[in-house]
Amino acid sequence: MKESVDLLIYNIKEIVTPIAPYPKKEKLIKDISIISNGAIAIKDGKIYDISSNEKIRDLYKGEFEIDLRNENIVLPGFVDPHTHLLFGGSREDEFLLRLEGADYLEIQKRGGGIIKTKNDTFSFPEKILIEETKKRLNSGISYGITTFEIKSGYGLNIDKEIILLEIINKLREESKMKIIPTLLLHLLPEDEEIDVFLNDLSDILPYIIEKNLSHNIDIFIEKGAFDIETSDKILNKAKNLNFKISLHIDQFNDINGVDLAIKYNANSVSHIDLTKEEKLYILGKKNIVGIIFPIERLIFSKEPKRGREIIDSGVPLSISTDFNPGTSPSLNFPLIISLSVIRESLTIEEAINASTINSAYALNLSDEIGSIEKGKRADLIIFELDSYKKIPYFVGMNFIKYVIINGEVMKIV
Repeated sequence: MKESVDLLIYNIKEIVTPIAPYPKKEKLIKDISIISNGAIAIKDGKIYDISSNEKIRDLYKGEFEIDLRNENIVLPGFVDPHTHLLFGGSREDEFLLRLEGADYLEIQKRGGGIIKTKNDTFSFPEKILIEETKKRLNSGISYGITTFEIKSGYGLNIDKEIILLEIINKLREESKMKIIPTLLLHLLPEDEEIDVFLNDLSDILPYIIEKNLSHNIDIFIEKGAFDIETSDKILNKAKNLNFKISLHIDQFNDINGVDLAIKYNANSVSHIDLTKEEKLYILGKKNIVGIIFPIERLIFSKEPKRGREIIDSGVPLSISTDFNPGTSPSLNFPLIISLSVIRESLTIEEAINASTINSAYALNLSDEIGSIEKGKRADLIIFELDSYKKIPYFVGMNFIKYVIINGEVMKIV
């Protein structure tokens, strides 16, 4: 007698998934498993079994079944480890200014950039912010994203950052997706002395842990934002409280932020456009994930092939949307895969690992998500394609047919 499962997906042309060990780096980042004519059994929101079509269909019957007729492929859901999804307003004017040559600091001095988004965000009632963020979450699902890290960062003082973390947690509680809240320190408060800010932050960090608002902290280490000395003080306190550390570094200027990532053994570092090769080598040895943003790099017309350089330096690479209103306003993850292959010189296999398991590793979740393995969450994408190699080939197009989140099927097209 066949065992009953909640969902059976069968006649799968290709099951494409990362394989251990994790994180994927150096030569191993090209390794993926491909099961042709396979099937997947799902029970209680988890991958119950995965094997050949014949074996799975002999063993199980599904309460609900999807027959892919040997025409479609299945991948793990995309994991987006770096987003600024919660905000109000938009910044299309500075998008155009940047295309005319205005740089980040110039736009900030004009009252644009992060400061504009802070003002816009808190001009909206909480209900509207939640509604707009839910729309973005649903858009992300349509592009195959099943896990979102969401940063605060548009409060620019402690009290408002707490409000943003509370909103992110409301979204987390209501969503079937996996949402990871992160406290982001974007800019120092304009009207507060540094010592006062640091004292207030020191008092509030234990509260954030106690109330389970976030166990992750990120700092924008850059000229015009947080300097090394101030960041070091914050990270020392955060590390003692067991916060997981991510850092924005070396995006516009190299001010040695990477040294703090190494000192505090960060989970991940983002941007790393200007990080020196010898420092990349150290990051790789420590399994600190390097996150890059192909859409942001395209918009800024940055030199291509940075992804290739990072991989060749031994760093486990992750790719992400960096979704935000100023520098990367897109959630199109299939496009990110294409740009990774076209501009960053990744192979499609490397791009799959960078968008799934390495991103999960950056969030300390590689035991739970990021690959199709027994016991992991059933977060899957079904593409209406017959080969995974066609994902980057159809540039900017979305062939996602179903997204499965925690075992629940969502039809996309």
